[in-house]
Amino acid sequence: MNPRRHDNDYERRKWRQVAGHFVMGAVFGAGFAVILLLGNYFGLAKVIDTSEAPMLVRAVLVVGIAGSFAFCAAVTGFLFLVHED
Repeated sequence: MNPRRHDNDYERRKWRQVAGHFVMGAVFGAGFAVILLLGNYFGLAKVIDTSEAPMLVRAVLVVGIAGSFAFCAAVTGFLFLVHED
């Protein structure tokens, strides 16, 4: 087997694992945001309902929290993978 091909396969596998962490973080973040909104914790849903465009605010909140979770999970996964080597 060509050693260069082996390195490429190894790198692809590592990046797939980082992408998996990203997706996992996005799913958990979106779930957390939905639970936060449905449970009306801290009166957040009431405040959003009084806004001019509540659906847009909800969407931005869910996407923002999901993105934050996804980024942090990807960075954490990357650091774990680097430390593993």
